[in-house]
Amino acid sequence: MKILISFSTAFLICASVAIAQKEGNIWHFGQGAALDFNTGTPQVTSPSSIWTSEGSASIADANGNLLFYTNGGGRDPVTSGQSAGKIWNKQHGVMYDMGYTEGGGFSAAQSAVIIPRPGVAGNYYLFTMEEIEFSVGGDVPGQPLGRGLSWFEIDMALNGGLGGVVDYKGLQYIPTYEGLCAIKQANGTDYWIVVHRSDNQGLAIFPVNGLGVGSPQLFTTSFLTGGIIKASPDGKWLTCLSDGGEQVLFQFDPASGTASNIQILDAYPNFTEFSPNSKRLFMTTDNEVQYFDLTNPNINSSKTVVDDFPGFDFNNGFNYIIGQMQLAPDGKIYMLRSDFETDSVWLSAIVCPNSNPFLEINTIGYTTNPGSTFLGLPNFDNSIFKRESDIFTVNLGPDQTLCGGTPLTLDAGAGGGIYSWSTGATTQTLEINTPGLYFVKVATGCGTGIDSILIENTQALANAGKDTTICKGVPLQLTGSSNGTISWSPANAVDNPNIAAPFFTSQSTTDLTITTTVGGCSQKDTVTVVVVLAPVATAVPTDTTVVQGIAVTLSGGGSNALQWSPTPGLSCTNCPNPVATPEVTTTYILTATSPEGCTDTTQVTIRVTPPECKATIPNAFSPNGDQTNDDFKPFGNVDNYQLTIYNRWGQRIYEGTSPWNGSIEGKDAPVDLYLYRITVTVCGEMQVFSGEVTLLR
Repeated sequence: MKILISFSTAFLICASVAIAQKEGNIWHFGQGAALDFNTGTPQVTSPSSIWTSEGSASIADANGNLLFYTNGGGRDPVTSGQSAGKIWNKQHGVMYDMGYTEGGGFSAAQSAVIIPRPGVAGNYYLFTMEEIEFSVGGDVPGQPLGRGLSWFEIDMALNGGLGGVVDYKGLQYIPTYEGLCAIKQANGTDYWIVVHRSDNQGLAIFPVNGLGVGSPQLFTTSFLTGGIIKASPDGKWLTCLSDGGEQVLFQFDPASGTASNIQILDAYPNFTEFSPNSKRLFMTTDNEVQYFDLTNPNINSSKTVVDDFPGFDFNNGFNYIIGQMQLAPDGKIYMLRSDFETDSVWLSAIVCPNSNPFLEINTIGYTTNPGSTFLGLPNFDNSIFKRESDIFTVNLGPDQTLCGGTPLTLDAGAGGGIYSWSTGATTQTLEINTPGLYFVKVATGCGTGIDSILIENTQALANAGKDTTICKGVPLQLTGSSNGTISWSPANAVDNPNIAAPFFTSQSTTDLTITTTVGGCSQKDTVTVVVVLAPVATAVPTDTTVVQGIAVTLSGGGSNALQWSPTPGLSCTNCPNPVATPEVTTTYILTATSPEGCTDTTQVTIRVTPPECKATIPNAFSPNGDQTNDDFKPFGNVDNYQLTIYNRWGQRIYEGTSPWNGSIEGKDAPVDLYLYRITVTVCGEMQVFSGEVTLLR
């Protein structure tokens, strides 16, 4: 529920509330002067690198953060002693130096204006205007009529976000001097740029859209025009001066860019500005502020004096000079007065210009260099200051939620008024930690604004589960839980970042955060998944074939924890080098386990072939103690045997079931040819062999 009430003489409900945009919240002008309107009332800030006598322009982003500012143009510092033209970035360094051959004029009343480039986010057009005194100090070569209307394109993505000039179009419309006005088109995206015609016989109106800056439409008057060009915030009125010094008023169509219905006002003002609601045109004369009611069918008859400044003159003899007027984010119209006697410049303000205007005199002062002054305020597209009511707009924002008891700070806005909360607090902000309906009333000189906000309580719950360690390549399903919408980050570490229990897909150690959002509240919880490498199991020999009964020594590696299986035929199962004597072909599997429990396996197959069922009888042996053929016996797959040895005369010299070592009754038998008879059991079958064997020494 949103309520806005005006307490002028009775309670009036105001249904039309405009929330100001913040692109015009930072002002840079004059001799290093700067204002910040982000708190609701202007605050003098520093530093500022600007140096100009009249025109300037500055621009902020949608949040009121300064982007860049400019004096619009300059003169040759050597011959004039004045500043060259420059664009300064938000850190007050020079983004671009125009010198005195580019941009506009040093003392052009409206030397510059800045607008976003339609259709190109982050890019801006800076339009510049020449001064009528462009030939001071001599003409610039190649510019006999001055620079007229020129423009720069600035890309804020350049130079690390400080911005940079990407294009310059000089001398695009010449000659034209002093007047430069930006008007937002009716479509809310594109713009019109209005300058004086080259023959000063009316206005030249340029369209600015996604295609760039187009060719001008020319509006003709029967008299000469000049001076500052101002547009109303709704874009439906234009005003400038005639050659006779009268104020000229045009109706303007922001959809088609056409001017019409010229009216010459009964006024010879110094400077002018429209009210935030576009219904009044204010102006200063030498010693008073007055306005015309643009809703009156007879505008000239509606002239009203705001204040004739009893005891105070804007223009008191030689010492005072009246400066420019400019609508501001706080709904006031500010105006300058230079005081040569004290080397100072003062800002005064018209307060409540939409309703019951009154003056605040000399609210902010600046000291200037001796004998110098400045007369200009920044030039803006006035649509950003559009405001239907003078009443301070209290906007607590949409209803909110207390998230698990975390305190909220409500901000009634810096309106410079008297604050009254439903809790009894009288501060601009209010910290709350309990749900409920809260009201605030802000009383200002133009009226009283009221707003309310409903605060509810919500608890978001997020649980990412317990930290865990897994082996690389092993699937893991997370065990998160939530009472609202879910998102995991990093999202590419899981197969589905929007469910409570996705599968972990990363191959490295990762901190995973689950975020729960419910009722505008969110909570986060983080789990760490440690991914460790598995060991690499190795086993030698590679697959091999042996005769049954032959042993093979295996060798395993990969970790300190090894396990062999199956167990038959192995001398051990948890040692690195077991001896394998399988009876049949067997594949032995080695499992290597890391300290974290990660495993890897490899295998080796020992193929077992049956023995050859025959015996082999040597025909010679040499029992000389060299451990090679030292005895006589049958070879092969022999189960047992019975051996009998005879000498060449048929005498039996040995008989037994073990090899003959070449001795007779304990003495070495002579080298000779001997006879044998062997009864052998091979693979369970008895075989008989007889023959001759030679004994060698």
